[in-house]
Amino acid sequence: MLSMLVLIIFIIGLFKLTGLFFRAVGTLLGWIFGGIGWLILAGLAVTVFGLAVFAVPAVLVIGCIALIVAAAS
Repeated sequence: MLSMLVLIIFIIGLFKLTGLFFRAVGTLLGWIFGGIGWLILAGLAVTVFGLAVFAVPAVLVIGCIALIVAAAS
């Protein structure tokens, strides 16, 4: 009977230890994959803003030329 009680206590303890391990590993993987996700988003944002530095002035120049041509005709 005592061995059955010890077995039950060990099973409960191992379940708790497994849950603790999975929680720690899950949190660690979440931080890692979250950081990678943020780095990807930052790279996309830098690319878009970098392209905007060149695209916006070109659009403004073309728009000004279109306004001048429309006003002259």
